[in-house]
Amino acid sequence: MDLDFVTREFPARIADLGFAVKLPRSWQPQDLPDQAPSFDQPTHLFGLAAVAAPYAAIVFAAAARPAYDNGSVLDWAQWLITQGGVDLRALGPSQLGALPAIVGQCAAASDMGEMTTFFAFAEDGGRLVHASLSGPRALEGHVWSAWREVLASFALASPQGATVPLAPAPAVHEPPEGSDAAVSDVGRFALEGGLATLQQEHPLNQRLLQQGRGFAPPIRAADEASGKAWVSSMALQAVLALPLGWHALDDSRRLLLLDPANEVQVSLERLSAPGEDAELAWAQLLDRIEAQARQDYPAPEFLRLRNGPVLGLAVRGIADGEQALQQLHLLVAADTAQTVIRARVTSTPQRSSMAGDLGEALLHGIGFVSDLSPAAVDGPATAAAGNGAEPSSAPADWAEQARVLEAAGRLQEAEQVMLEGCDQQGVLMSIAWMYRRRMQQLAAAGDAEGAALARQRAIRWAWQYAGGATSGGEGVALSRERDEFIASLGQAI
Repeated sequence: MDLDFVTREFPARIADLGFAVKLPRSWQPQDLPDQAPSFDQPTHLFGLAAVAAPYAAIVFAAAARPAYDNGSVLDWAQWLITQGGVDLRALGPSQLGALPAIVGQCAAASDMGEMTTFFAFAEDGGRLVHASLSGPRALEGHVWSAWREVLASFALASPQGATVPLAPAPAVHEPPEGSDAAVSDVGRFALEGGLATLQQEHPLNQRLLQQGRGFAPPIRAADEASGKAWVSSMALQAVLALPLGWHALDDSRRLLLLDPANEVQVSLERLSAPGEDAELAWAQLLDRIEAQARQDYPAPEFLRLRNGPVLGLAVRGIADGEQALQQLHLLVAADTAQTVIRARVTSTPQRSSMAGDLGEALLHGIGFVSDLSPAAVDGPATAAAGNGAEPSSAPADWAEQARVLEAAGRLQEAEQVMLEGCDQQGVLMSIAWMYRRRMQQLAAAGDAEGAALARQRAIRWAWQYAGGATSGGEGVALSRERDEFIASLGQAI
């Protein structure tokens, strides 16, 4: 059911708590009782607004009270929910508009059957704000869609800022002492198909390239007996082992490993985790991932994990249409300060254990280009795929040479190496992303003119990439990717 959402503004009834939120145009505001607040009762919240759908028992409500003397917003939310006697289905940190919030889902019996309620608690300037959207269980999907608009659009007219913690730090589960926490060898995950699935010539890889999805990363060496091959990744600026029988795509932003059965997908990418306290920065990064998942799905479940240098967040209770899914977000330190490699492992529940082991094995096997010796970068190409050589002794290739040149600021030379070393169309977008990174570096250093020139070159290469399409469908896909890339340049500085 399509609804026309509009911004509705509600004047303050108490404590300067006016607010705006997007709700369907057809929903009608309800009169609230004109009564004095009784905040001496700890469970009392004063009504700010109520809006009801004309066609079903769906109601949006907002209320508030003074914040409690101690504890976190999570503590208060849990206590109030307990007093309400409802069946709690989900609860955790997220956002209510720009406000850090505890959001969740609960259910309760009524004369009309089971009612589902999505809710949020947020503290701002010593004021505890509560928003909710309730409706019949049979209309839960419709209510959830409307609730996502509420979460994204809610805005206080006079925000004052949070004054108390949102929630204590999540517990992190580690393997029991003495347990076997050894990391699996990547070759253990090899599938039928052998080395061919990782080569650019494979029909699926060619089709994905033509769709503008990325190109197969260059193979540096392989050990088919052990079920693995080493590749160079432009996105990760690294060399790593991949299991045979899988498909890999690199679009300079991420390296994607695909299961031919379409039941497992691993996305590897560099992420920024700024801050002097690396542990805190990593935790905050997982907090943001968790908050996004709470906005995307009605009742996800989360678990923080650690195994040696790898910190993780498991996400359950999510789905793509009718297909139930699980995700595991794994973080490991990269080769530069304030940067991490994130493996986002998505799988069916039946293959989640294997998929998680694969994600961890991939992270442990990464060798960064910056850690390779100059001889490995500049030396002769002596190893061949299939000889079983380890990546540290495999030959230099165009990707490594380009990264070294980029790090030295020799971008035009890097361009030439990339163009001569790779004859796939995707390399043109890789060059565009190289200039995007340069633009960001120069902008951060205060060189506005240099950043503008780098931006111009990034745009030129993006247009050249899209202009190489050989069919109408490919042209549409590549042009869309070009436009999204150019739009991202304005957000990158």
